[in-house]
Amino acid sequence: MSGTRRKNGEGSVFQVSENKWVAKISLGQGMDGKPIIKQFSGKSEAIVKRKLREFKKSADFVVKHMPAVDTVQSYFTMWLSEYQYNKLKPSSYDRLESTVNNHIIPNIGGMKLDKVTRDNIQALINKLYKKNNLSYSSVKKVYVALNSCYKHALIDDVVIKNPCEGVVLPSAIERTKQVVPLSAEEVECLKCELQKTDHDGKPRCYYGYAYLLILNTGLRMGEALSLCWDDVDFNNMTITVTKNNILTKKRELDGNLIGGYELKTQNSTKTSSGNRVIPINESAYEALNVLKENNNSRFVIINSKQNHVLPSIFERSFHAILNRAGIDGDYGVHVLRHTFASMLFEKGIDVKIVSELLGHSTVKITYDIYVHLFEKDISRVTSVLD
Repeated sequence: MSGTRRKNGEGSVFQVSENKWVAKISLGQGMDGKPIIKQFSGKSEAIVKRKLREFKKSADFVVKHMPAVDTVQSYFTMWLSEYQYNKLKPSSYDRLESTVNNHIIPNIGGMKLDKVTRDNIQALINKLYKKNNLSYSSVKKVYVALNSCYKHALIDDVVIKNPCEGVVLPSAIERTKQVVPLSAEEVECLKCELQKTDHDGKPRCYYGYAYLLILNTGLRMGEALSLCWDDVDFNNMTITVTKNNILTKKRELDGNLIGGYELKTQNSTKTSSGNRVIPINESAYEALNVLKENNNSRFVIINSKQNHVLPSIFERSFHAILNRAGIDGDYGVHVLRHTFASMLFEKGIDVKIVSELLGHSTVKITYDIYVHLFEKDISRVTSVLD
């Protein structure tokens, strides 16, 4: 990607798949302030470049020059579609677009880009956190989006200063939800419910052993649902994690929304450190063997039609199991991953090893999430010293 913004009428060419090339050319802005983009597609780079050249010679090629300074809405819209869509993973782009459309444009979208001040940004951050009661994580996403786009605007020479410099984010501790794993008693109740069978010997819970697999490996739900049998090494008793199932918004090639969602298997995990090898313990081994019975798919976890499992259905089934097991609390499938980590800490496993098994990018992330568990250890040490 070029370090400078292409001028209106210059055009860009990029590859979107093995046999798909796209050429895009910006024709400026419409009356509504939205960018006018013309797009061509073809099977090769040469084809789309030819189409682009022919269009430039046609009478339809009229560039409507953008105003000297864009509004926040028009510039952010351009930045999203032309510079972020082909750079980010689908799920990351969905989050960024949602942040811009739901929190930035409704509040300061009508302002000229170069007229936004640090006070405007600080007031927005304070409003979202205090009045709108957004979480620290959501407020930080707003700040990161603003900061990234304004850095781009600096390269474009559209602004002379980044108004995000000097903005103070709220305390992360104040509104950070503490991770609560299942207790030892709840784990036993859950295991009992997950392993129940009907009179014909079939598991009462269709995904019971899939949940047991996550409980004994600490896999993220998306990682578990994308797991293939090729990733499982029964000889060395390991699982190799390299993929992640994500639910993303359906889009056209240029990024415009079509409507609805689609399930994709992403050939990368949430972070680069997410690619890892996890040992298979006896419980995970038993779960994998049950999941392999009558499984004609390459995927480890499948529905009754031998297809991918939708995350929403997998979550809904888990909530029903918790109710049957008499476990109260606002828990999702992710609690199994937290419980896996907490059980390792209970056994005295070093935080660095736990961090590697969970696929966290840094040990600090692991510590920050489970700091309350370490505080319990400190209190125990204090009682021993007394």
